[in-house]
Amino acid sequence: MFGWIKELLSQAKKRMQLEKEINPKSFQSMAKEISDLADACSQVCQPQENVLQRVERIKAEMEQLTTLTMQPEFKKLSTQRKLELRESLIQSREQILESMQTAPSPTKLLQ
Repeated sequence: MFGWIKELLSQAKKRMQLEKEINPKSFQSMAKEISDLADACSQVCQPQENVLQRVERIKAEMEQLTTLTMQPEFKKLSTQRKLELRESLIQSREQILESMQTAPSPTKLLQ
């Protein structure tokens, strides 16, 4: 008898979680986090030109994303597109973290 109420509450909870995930503020915070990670990566990784160019490109893209999320057109994007963008940001963050972890240590001496 109360199963439908339970299901209704479960669906409402899922909708609220989805809204939180595709909120423009969450995209802005993820973009800032990725930009900060890119800065850290440029300091940790070997100073090669291709790495520095990649970091600058990532930072520029994150600035563009932040600007885009502030515009009303962002709210008009479909939920599916926003979810795809979120997954892409998560993958980018993971790739940056992975490249930081695989970077060789700056010195051979233990500190």
